[in-house]
Amino acid sequence: MTRAVDLTNPIFTDLDTARAHFEAIRWPDGPYCPFCGVMGNRVVPLGGKSMGPGWYHCKDCRKKFTAAVGSLYERSHIPLTKWFLATHLMCASKKAMSAHQLGRMLGLPYKTAWFMAHPYPRGYARVQPDADGRHRQDC
Repeated sequence: MTRAVDLTNPIFTDLDTARAHFEAIRWPDGPYCPFCGVMGNRVVPLGGKSMGPGWYHCKDCRKKFTAAVGSLYERSHIPLTKWFLATHLMCASKKAMSAHQLGRMLGLPYKTAWFMAHPYPRGYARVQPDADGRHRQDC
């Protein structure tokens, strides 16, 4: 029996909750630098109003980053809440969902919905299982 997803979940409506949820999925052992790979106390959250929440600073390579670096959501101006809702809708549909339908359901223009719908097949195609059975993503 399948479990129903609560569409009133805050990850679909609140940006801070969606960001925290994505960080927990992306970094289960805590944040790490996507540029040099260091983690622990060498990666610190940036405070202040100018950067906003979710930004981190690596003390080794001195670069700033978010959890979205290296993901499908990098350099996207579309809110993470819309991305999560689009992901749920596309994965829950029995057949493939068109960009027109996605745009109608999310209240987005066609070009934006097309942009959101097309990274998923490319992103899924690059995931390959290792000999150990773990999945890795080819670049």
